[in-house]
Amino acid sequence: TLFVYNFTRYIQWPESNANITIGVLGDDPAIINAFKEMAEKKSSPTTKITVKQFSNPSEAADYQMVYIPKSNSAALKQIGTLKNTLVITEKEGLAKQGSYINFVTDNGKIRFEINKSGIDSSNLKVSGRLLGLAIVV
Repeated sequence: TLFVYNFTRYIQWPESNANITIGVLGDDPAIINAFKEMAEKKSSPTTKITVKQFSNPSEAADYQMVYIPKSNSAALKQIGTLKNTLVITEKEGLAKQGSYINFVTDNGKIRFEINKSGIDSSNLKVSGRLLGLAIVV
C-alpha cells in the first residue's frame, strides 16, 4: 500500500482536486484494512485519501485510483480502459492487457510495470521520476 500512496505523488490527474479516492475491487478484509490504515496515516490537511470497497467492475470509473487484487484479476477485462482513473493490478502480464500499473516480482523483489501508452491515453500524467523506477511496457 505504500507503493500505491507514492503513486499519488507522481501521477497528475486532470482535475486539480487534492483528494484521492481509492476503490478496492473485492471484499478481502486484509487488503481493504491495509489500504484504510495507509489512508489514515497519509492523509493530510491538504490531501484527504479515502478508500472504498466495490464489487461491480462497472463502478471503477467512480474513483481516481482502482486497485484490483490478484484474486480479482479477471475483472480487468470488464473494467477496460478508463479516463482519469489509475488502474493498478498485481498479476504477471496485466500491464500488457490494459492495467496502467502492475506489480510484479523480479528476482525476489517487488517491482512495478507502467503501461505508458495506457496511462497517456487515460489523461493522466506520469512523473519522469516514477517512470525511471518502473519497468515500462
